[in-house]
Amino acid sequence: MNEIEQPIDLFRNARALCSARQFEAAAAAYLRCIALVPDFAIAHMRYAELLMQLGHADAALAEMRAGFRPVSGQVAPFRGSGEPIRILQLGSSSVQGQTGTDAILDPQLFETTTILVQYWDPERTLPTHDIAFNLIADPDIDAPALAIANALLAPDFAPVLNAPSLIAATSRVAHPLRLQAIPDTIAPLARLLPRREIDAGQLPFLLRSPGYHNGAHFELITTEAELASAIATLPGEKLLQIEYIETADRDGRIRKYRAMIVDGIPYPAHLAIARHWNIHYFSAEMGAAERAEEIAYLSDLRAHLGDRVTNALVAVGHSTGLDYLGIDFSISRDGRLVVFEANAAMTVFLPEENAGASERRAAALHIFEATKKMIAERVANRRSR
Repeated sequence: MNEIEQPIDLFRNARALCSARQFEAAAAAYLRCIALVPDFAIAHMRYAELLMQLGHADAALAEMRAGFRPVSGQVAPFRGSGEPIRILQLGSSSVQGQTGTDAILDPQLFETTTILVQYWDPERTLPTHDIAFNLIADPDIDAPALAIANALLAPDFAPVLNAPSLIAATSRVAHPLRLQAIPDTIAPLARLLPRREIDAGQLPFLLRSPGYHNGAHFELITTEAELASAIATLPGEKLLQIEYIETADRDGRIRKYRAMIVDGIPYPAHLAIARHWNIHYFSAEMGAAERAEEIAYLSDLRAHLGDRVTNALVAVGHSTGLDYLGIDFSISRDGRLVVFEANAAMTVFLPEENAGASERRAAALHIFEATKKMIAERVANRRSR
């Protein structure tokens, strides 16, 4: 067996291919890895994530069911010295829309046990822990899992990060209604509708299949022909019809910011700039001038955004009650915060060490350190009682 046929190397290669958006090659690597080690649980999970991203929801669920059985929990052992902080993570077998913590939970500080709530026997006592971290972050696809998690945690006395009951209030339909009351904030309204009830009377608008992330199955509708095409091709029995807010600046470009709110404090994650509306960092048009603008944002969020937008950003985070969440946003031409999403299902990417990504890497590490500090403080407060 050569080096690339080693399961862990195949897994790492698949992850790298996903990052490079070489999805077919990544799928092949995952399948070879799983063929070598059928019970390699994390490989099943990551492959299912890829299938979900590609729109193969049924295959993704089947992959998860093939990879996971009722278990007592997966433990990432403590590798430091002294007393560890014991974290219990509650995840879901539905894969999509979960909070990413891999880069945060340093084994030199933490012993981490992760359970999938659908496979946990509710008659069993939860694994010993100092703090619980609910990873289930998308109420539009995971309401049943959130209900299970809430029930499992109800008799628990440990502090909980991102309580399931709070996540439930961040749906794409309900959450914008709450945000409308925040000063200097625009939150595009959304409706979840059967296909037959969607019409072209309010053009332009956005049409999205619920439960997908990273811009998948998401269309800007400007004509009746585009609407007919989207209704015929987008997956799902119902679709989200979302108000379209024009956020292009006077230079014709759209700026999409991401900030993470950790314990109530906003931290910059990245800024993506492009002339197309469905912006993600991998599809942004980032030349030297755009990167300089992003660096200014990463260096001092408040100085770059100004007090008006920053204060609105903090208020949006506070309104959720969540301990750790992300906000994707822009700024309207009249200087108000435009919230695209505010939830716990966002990822902070840690770029590799190179000269072109040093500021983004530093920003990500700052977010991770702030989260570790929050966890340590919550546990210290509990232990001191």
